[in-house]
Amino acid sequence: MARGSRRLAAVLGMVVVAGCANGPASPTSAGPAQAIISVGSRPGVPVAGEGAVWVPNTGDGTISRIDPTTNRVKATIKIGNQLAFYKRDCESKGSVHSYMVNSFHVRDCDLPSAIATGAGSLWVAKNDDQAVLRVDPKTQRILARIPVGIVPFDMAATDTSLWVTAYWADQLVRIDAKTNQVVARFTVPDGAGGLTVSDQAVWVTGTVAGTLTHIDPSTNQVVATIPIDCAGPCYVGTMPLPVLATGDAVWVQTEGDGKLVRVDPQTNRIVARLDVMFGPGRRGLDHMAYLDGSVWVSGDSLQRVDPQSNRVSGTIDVSTTSVISGFGSLWITDNRGRVERIIPSG
Repeated sequence: MARGSRRLAAVLGMVVVAGCANGPASPTSAGPAQAIISVGSRPGVPVAGEGAVWVPNTGDGTISRIDPTTNRVKATIKIGNQLAFYKRDCESKGSVHSYMVNSFHVRDCDLPSAIATGAGSLWVAKNDDQAVLRVDPKTQRILARIPVGIVPFDMAATDTSLWVTAYWADQLVRIDAKTNQVVARFTVPDGAGGLTVSDQAVWVTGTVAGTLTHIDPSTNQVVATIPIDCAGPCYVGTMPLPVLATGDAVWVQTEGDGKLVRVDPQTNRIVARLDVMFGPGRRGLDHMAYLDGSVWVSGDSLQRVDPQSNRVSGTIDVSTTSVISGFGSLWITDNRGRVERIIPSG
């Protein structure tokens, strides 16, 4: 796909921007949430690990550290000056980034665009200088700054490696957690987007190409490239982005037409598809979670998917821009720019 075509495909859609909420955390809620927690400006996808829930505040260059025992923000880590970065690299160039439209490209100027936990560390995308920061989660001090030569889009970590996607550069980068060095680079066809990783497999979506790439981390070899968006009997939608591995299945949500696709990780074949709701947030922030035997999908409502029947088995009436699991709960970002903690019943 030509760059111009890719840009057009990426900017289609509604004008939606996640907001910002300020004020103290509320430990209780009249709705489905057990807590509603105010964080920084334009929160991105949180991560749970290293004793906390971490929230990248993409609009103000900070990270909020939420204590899951109190449901309160216990620390705010300054990563950089997002406004200066935005004016320098986006607004001044008159690029698509300078318009808060429903485009994946606007996330290039988020700071940080993504975070991850693993190998005893918090990993942070430093978009303004194309680097990754390794942070001590206990002291919140920077342990290493790793140049990656790409603008990070999404990240995921294991105990041995950090994996970083670059949507515009069509790349996936692997960083060795022992040496803090880039040890492998992969080309992912058109729009390297979401990813999920383990010691056994890495799965990354090619959002514009409509593919899911399966990589063996023990050999750094591509095992399969699976067409998620194609003509004929395998057609299941457009613009795959979030991906979630649950042992016996890999789940991919499509941004263009609201589908959830199930892939068999052994055969690398699509085995099911179902309709889910569209997300209300900025392009590129959608996420999925696994908790108590169910897959949870963000959207205009939080949807529960039963892997046994491959059907939506229930919804929670809350509008979610992303969802993760951790500490026995679901943690969502809502369309008012807050984090909500939800413990599903039933």
